[in-house]
Amino acid sequence: MPKPRGYKMCTIPGIAGSEIGGLFYEHLDKFESFGPLPSICLQISMLSFVPHLIHMAFSRFHQPLLVSQIFGGILVSPWVLSFRWLKLSNGRTVGISYFIFRRNGFQVVDMLAHFSSMFFIFKVGVQMDPKILKRAGWRPCIIGFFCMVCSYAAGLQISHGLVNENVPGLRTYNRYSDRVVDLFGMISFPVIVYVLGDLKILNSELGNSAIHISMVADFLHLGLKFWSLFHQMTRSGNLAYALPAVLILFGTVIYIFFIVRPAALWIVKNTPEGRRVDDIYITWIMISVLLCGLASEYCGLNGTVGVFLLGLAIPDGPPLGSALVKKLRIVSVFFMPLHMGIVGYKTDIHKVTFVYLWRVLLIILGSILGKFIGIFIPAVLLGVSPRDSFLLVLIMNLKGIVEVSTLNTWLDSEIFTSSNTIMVLALVVLVAVITPAVKYLYDPSSKYLTYKGRSILQSNENNSDFRVLVCVHTIDDVPAIMRIIEASNPTKLHPLTIYLLHLVELVGRASPLLISHRLDELASTSHPTISERIINVFKKFQNRYKNLVTVHAFTTISPYASMHNDICTMSVDKGASLVIFPFCRQDASLRGDLARPNISNRAIKTLLQNLMRNTPCSVGILMDGSNLQTKSSCFLPDIPYRVIVLFFGGPDDREALAFAMNMIHHPHVCKLGRMWRARSYRRFGNISRLWC
Repeated sequence: MPKPRGYKMCTIPGIAGSEIGGLFYEHLDKFESFGPLPSICLQISMLSFVPHLIHMAFSRFHQPLLVSQIFGGILVSPWVLSFRWLKLSNGRTVGISYFIFRRNGFQVVDMLAHFSSMFFIFKVGVQMDPKILKRAGWRPCIIGFFCMVCSYAAGLQISHGLVNENVPGLRTYNRYSDRVVDLFGMISFPVIVYVLGDLKILNSELGNSAIHISMVADFLHLGLKFWSLFHQMTRSGNLAYALPAVLILFGTVIYIFFIVRPAALWIVKNTPEGRRVDDIYITWIMISVLLCGLASEYCGLNGTVGVFLLGLAIPDGPPLGSALVKKLRIVSVFFMPLHMGIVGYKTDIHKVTFVYLWRVLLIILGSILGKFIGIFIPAVLLGVSPRDSFLLVLIMNLKGIVEVSTLNTWLDSEIFTSSNTIMVLALVVLVAVITPAVKYLYDPSSKYLTYKGRSILQSNENNSDFRVLVCVHTIDDVPAIMRIIEASNPTKLHPLTIYLLHLVELVGRASPLLISHRLDELASTSHPTISERIINVFKKFQNRYKNLVTVHAFTTISPYASMHNDICTMSVDKGASLVIFPFCRQDASLRGDLARPNISNRAIKTLLQNLMRNTPCSVGILMDGSNLQTKSSCFLPDIPYRVIVLFFGGPDDREALAFAMNMIHHPHVCKLGRMWRARSYRRFGNISRLWC
């Protein structure tokens, strides 16, 4: 009787978890049998923890987080952690990278990084507002055009000129030279906006110029990509590929701008202010991101190009733009730092050779020199100061997530690995040098300190108009502001000019915005916005005091970290004598007020400190302690109002006294004052002498 055949069962390790027994159940050489989940958890932890640990030291030298993230990725890369010092049971010696960065888990992490970069670029497109090109004027367009032309011309001229039959490595023209020119010649709008926000100069004069120039240059670079794609298609002669690719490309553009754009505008129009956008619309847009990325990859473009165009079609700001940015916050906070660390992990310094090193560095220097010529000379000729022109050159040479994402794609192709490594290191050095240099050389508050602002005392002595800059967060701040403004008693000899500035936090858009409103053009709608409600109250106040009060309304949309720049700039430009700043009520969140946004008390305190430190005129902090249920935006005729001025001496107290002197002749104000001199603090408790 024949013996039964023996069979062996071969099993594949679990995709998600590890075998029963855990990590230390078997010998270390059995680590390969574990699934990718432990490796993924360990890799993400390492690529997230190490860069932040490094940034704790680098931040003291004003280094951006990008430098720490790439440097941390280099430290955990195989060429650092692959030093073999652990001996396995089979006699093999391995390094730490054998246990941390296993290939079965790293491929998943790398895929997550590429996937997150696509959604990050979409978020950047949502935050961009192409309409700012109309408001930018022709100067940024000229500077951006010459910047791109000179940078690419200089870089390509040097790369094509580095061909020498007698020098090894230079006997033929290499395609990687074009990659170097493209990477260091391009200017990325999202990178510039992120760096300016990190430096807290986003809404400064230099920051606005840099935003406009970078947007022009970014659109020119996008057009250059499309031209290069069509040029490659026509030269290839492969109609079987070119014709479907062109049709898909045009179909994608039609879908974005003729279907998504009108639908997004309809969603914004039909979503009331303060209401949340329906999840079905968010889901549809997210699916559109995947489809546009797929179409771009099929056409031969990077997947980020299609999703970037899709993001441009979405209106920035609330409600739709801010909702999408909020949904994608985890991409910016968690996955993009992981993306940076992976680029550092893939950087292999051992592959750098001298021939490639000096050739790539020469091309990089050529692109930077061309960018310097294309920005500095036109900017100076157009009236920009040489100092600001030089700072614009430095800012336009900054690199960030867009360039790192491009390098990650090139590193995956494993073509020109030596040049890719050099470009990663050059990018890190460039960012590490330029960022602290800009922070050291540019101080937006310097122009405020040199300006001697008007004082309340001067406006009273000269019988000129009293100019007040009023800052408003929400409609709740208006009643108290209106009462104190009305108490200043505007007259024909001493009229009142109010510059109303509605403060709105920058959410859902990338570039700050300063909007000027015309009171005669405000439309009366059934659902007015918060800004319109605030402006209407001041408009009624102006109509009540005809020829005595003039109101100019503005809205600033900027981050709280740099919002003081807008306030200080307006106080200088308008010659304001007083800035009234309402402090947030502590009970706003307790009573569940939907009109007040989620304003951080710490952010308001920081804004107030920056304002008092930099503004050239007096700042009045308005603390409203009135009963919310009896609030009124005007004086009640039967109730007298009392004003107490505490005078200890000094310029601030003199300004307070001058402001109180304007209230003397108001019929409903009973002014009670008591003056203490600096040497009379011991009489603080004696307030028996009050005069009315």
